[in-house]
Amino acid sequence: MKNKKTIVAAVAGLAVLFLVFTWLFWGSSVPEPTDKTKKENDSTIKATVHNTVLNREKDGRKLWALKAGEATQVNDNLVKAKNLDGIVYLSNGDEMYVKAAAGQVRPNSNMFELSEGVTARLKNGGFLKAKKVEWDQDKDILVATGAVKVVKDDMLARAEKVVTSSKLKHFKLNEKAHVERGGHYEEK
Repeated sequence: MKNKKTIVAAVAGLAVLFLVFTWLFWGSSVPEPTDKTKKENDSTIKATVHNTVLNREKDGRKLWALKAGEATQVNDNLVKAKNLDGIVYLSNGDEMYVKAAAGQVRPNSNMFELSEGVTARLKNGGFLKAKKVEWDQDKDILVATGAVKVVKDDMLARAEKVVTSSKLKHFKLNEKAHVERGGHYEEK
């Protein structure tokens, strides 16, 4: 009788162990990855280069060449850069020399954004200074924001937002607009 109770206890223990393993094997499920996990796994490889030149040509004509202290390719159509300094070649043959602490370039769509303090000078005369400049080169629309100052010929314009073209001839001034004509203004 003593052996009979031991055998029954051993069989009962094995049955419980078998039920636990059966439940783990057939009854459990693997949870789906969370959104955070999916984003980490789906991220693309980013390439970062230092002291490089970002340039764009279209139909054999050079559109722009920007030296970058650091450039990171986020995806196929977005490059984030720091310490930009370069030349934008305009359709009328003029050149615009630009400098900014940071920027984003969309090479496939000929658009770029310069930020963190932007200065731009036209070779044939003209100056623009702003905190941020967005430029759609195909449409030739330049939107400057943040303490904008534009000097062209004998005119000085200041505003919080200026919409113009790359030639700096016609302006649309918004917020705190101020225009002076007939003087000699410093380009700084």
